[in-house]
Amino acid sequence: MPVYLLSKLGDPLFAFTIGASAALLRIQRDQREKNPDRAAQIGMGSVLGDGGRRVQRWWRGDFVGL
Repeated sequence: MPVYLLSKLGDPLFAFTIGASAALLRIQRDQREKNPDRAAQIGMGSVLGDGGRRVQRWWRGDFVGL
């Protein structure tokens, strides 16, 4: 595969990875600031779990009309 094709595939993948990582870190930091008493318990797993539950609720239509 030519190098320029790898670049065309790799650049958007890299940008998505950096953007998603930045978003997850910001959400984690915000959650730790909101809940300082349980800051040590808020890790990437809990952030991803919360996000997954919210996506499931959205998929079911729980947020219609908000």
